[in-house]
Amino acid sequence: MIRVLLYIATIVVATALSLGGGLLVALELGSAAHGWLVAAAVCTPLVVMGPVLVGALAGYYDHRSSPESQRSLFRVSAVVAAVDVVAAVVFVLAALSAQAPLWVPVLLVVGAGVLLAVARPLGALFRGTEAPISDLSDDVPGVGLVRRAIRSIATTFVIAAVVCTIGVTLIAAFSDRGGALLQVVLLGGQLTFTATAMAAIVVALPLNRALRDSGGRDLGRLQRYAKVVLRGKELPLDEADRAGAVRYARIVPLALQFQLVFTGLLYVAIAFQFVSSAVRGDLGLLPVVFLVAMVVVLAWAIPLSVRRIGRARRYAEQHRPT
Repeated sequence: MIRVLLYIATIVVATALSLGGGLLVALELGSAAHGWLVAAAVCTPLVVMGPVLVGALAGYYDHRSSPESQRSLFRVSAVVAAVDVVAAVVFVLAALSAQAPLWVPVLLVVGAGVLLAVARPLGALFRGTEAPISDLSDDVPGVGLVRRAIRSIATTFVIAAVVCTIGVTLIAAFSDRGGALLQVVLLGGQLTFTATAMAAIVVALPLNRALRDSGGRDLGRLQRYAKVVLRGKELPLDEADRAGAVRYARIVPLALQFQLVFTGLLYVAIAFQFVSSAVRGDLGLLPVVFLVAMVVVLAWAIPLSVRRIGRARRYAEQHRPT
């Protein structure tokens, strides 16, 4: 329960900081040159979510478990720090362009630095609230978990669809604007599939935890397993790592399948948003470019995931304990 509350608090605080930073940029830097204003608006969520990523990695994995894990966390922290440096320069130049008060860039830069400084310590505290790894001998999710997950996803879809249908019906009963009704229908579709996608993430959490525990919560070891199991690389593994790799290979196909389900549902929700923008006549060049990029990513990711699922299953079959 404590971990759930901390997780919710993290989301709420990160969202509030992102919105607050965006509001500050809009109010105090709104008169800056357009390029600097856009750059500052883009940097604002990055300086919040970057430290959140560092803290999440520090809280989800035990970076003390191996040098590989330490190096992975260091690389992520270095990239986030580099982004913060670039963002600091952007904030200062945008403030100069807007002739904003000195406290505006100082607040943004210092705030970003404080978030990055406390990310790893807070992540370590969060990791300390988790129970130790249990016996992994039979720690592979079974058919029952998958069935419950599918039922939860289907139930979420039905409930969201019913709620949105009721809302559309009520609006249709009290409104004679066909265009507005179509927008509401599209919004209902977007919300339905977004809620279902979020449900797919939630029900896959036990799989992701089991996958992480298969490597002893060691990010470096899990990366090594992924190279061996999913990419077919020949790497030296000791007896314990071979057993962990087999356990990883038994779990990862399920995790990847739920990942594909989430991606598909999210893409459908985004498609509703694009159709809504097109109906309103707001579909400019940038959304079209984004849509093309999404299609390219999807065309690359689905075959890759399918191949990796097949490799993992073959690895688990070939190395099944006798």
